[in-house]
Amino acid sequence: MRMRLSAMLAFAVLSACGPTSPSVMEFVEITPARPRLGEVVTVRFRLLDERGNPLAGTKVDFKLAADKAGVTLSPASATSIRGSGYAETQVVASGRVNSIIVVATAGDKQVFSPPITFAGTVPSARQFTFQCGPIGGTATGGRHAIGAYDQTRYLIAGSRIECTAHVGDRNGDGVEGALVSFLAEAGTIGPSETSLSDVVGNATVLYKTSYPLPMDVTPEVFSWTPANDLEHTGDYVAPLWMHPYEWVENPLSLAGVAVGLRMYNLREPRRPDPIRKKPDGSGFFENNPRDNLVTLLAVTAGEEGFTDFNNNGVYDQGEPFDDLPEPFVDMNDDGTRNEFEPFIDIDGDRQWDPRNERWDANTLIWVKERILWTGVPASQDAAVVVSGVPGHKPTIAAVTPAAITLRCADYDRSPIVYLQPGEACGQAGQDPVGGPAQVSAYMADPWFNSMARNSDNDGCTIDIAGEAPVRL
Repeated sequence: MRMRLSAMLAFAVLSACGPTSPSVMEFVEITPARPRLGEVVTVRFRLLDERGNPLAGTKVDFKLAADKAGVTLSPASATSIRGSGYAETQVVASGRVNSIIVVATAGDKQVFSPPITFAGTVPSARQFTFQCGPIGGTATGGRHAIGAYDQTRYLIAGSRIECTAHVGDRNGDGVEGALVSFLAEAGTIGPSETSLSDVVGNATVLYKTSYPLPMDVTPEVFSWTPANDLEHTGDYVAPLWMHPYEWVENPLSLAGVAVGLRMYNLREPRRPDPIRKKPDGSGFFENNPRDNLVTLLAVTAGEEGFTDFNNNGVYDQGEPFDDLPEPFVDMNDDGTRNEFEPFIDIDGDRQWDPRNERWDANTLIWVKERILWTGVPASQDAAVVVSGVPGHKPTIAAVTPAAITLRCADYDRSPIVYLQPGEACGQAGQDPVGGPAQVSAYMADPWFNSMARNSDNDGCTIDIAGEAPVRL
């Protein structure tokens, strides 16, 4: 009788211990959901018995599906927890890695986690971009331009365009939650001058035309080899979308000349403004394209970019890097900081510091964008000769046919009529009215820049000898 009782107790104890292998094992989650290099990542699995209840006290072994340099996994084994059935391990990635997979094994069950990717720790200067206009598309007018002046050169305050800074780490992953600050040579950035990057690393602000006005600058000569040293950034005097490599002092002299026959002396276009006189009475203001070229700055905390030759995820002595000076607003486009130009004093020494010739892992990185404030021409800008304005150069010319009428909406709907001696379309020697005609005209704003088109309902049209208008 005693022996039968002992056997029953032993059976009861064995039954209470339960099976050593789970009936079900599943992946639960990783925490945090979007880990970064250097962060401790918890990978959690759950064990269930044959009744679907959490299974406790079962050993689970962990490993990586493939060994990855710079990745550590600890602990290598754990016991499932009473009440939840969870079994956890932790992973830390300290070097560059695309993704990892954690494998959990318990008894005859084996489960794989989804691929776990790691973003970099800090923004990289090489992945920091700044663009005004639609992301991935053309900006206003297709030339980073925004309409800011009417025909009298009066400021149209409130013309706006969205500008987006993209913050990325050295691997190209967008950095979420980066605090980006913005500076502007002219106009205002709203609603605030700082913005947090979103989940893909974009920080977007609204830029508007307002006072102060852009700096009036002296015409320059374009060079493909600008100064690039400790104090100079190496930037071109004008962005290439302005076509500075096609500069001539009078662009109208090239109207009608075949592209292959044009000669460019790289001297920035210039002309006396036939409307604006200097306050001291010494003559007229001189207009050139960069008078309304506005420099904008995006700044955030991060690391200077470098070339990781050995792909170990860290900067090693001797690897090429991008040495940045302290951020400054280059108002006159000469590639270096002048006394009148605002800057950010990173080290607090109350002076602008050029490049320091060392790689900085923790500094302020910055990138600039340049956009144009443009206007529409007045009748004086279309005239061949303006009385009392020596050296006047028109910014509008008809190539074929010889007579055009230009209308620019949203500023002043009265037409600008430009007429050269010659025959209009439909007259003798020309294509007949209603037939096909080759139309060619040169039109620029008073500063020899392309006129901006801010929406589908504005811009300019031309009427050709009374025919239907053609939108530009």
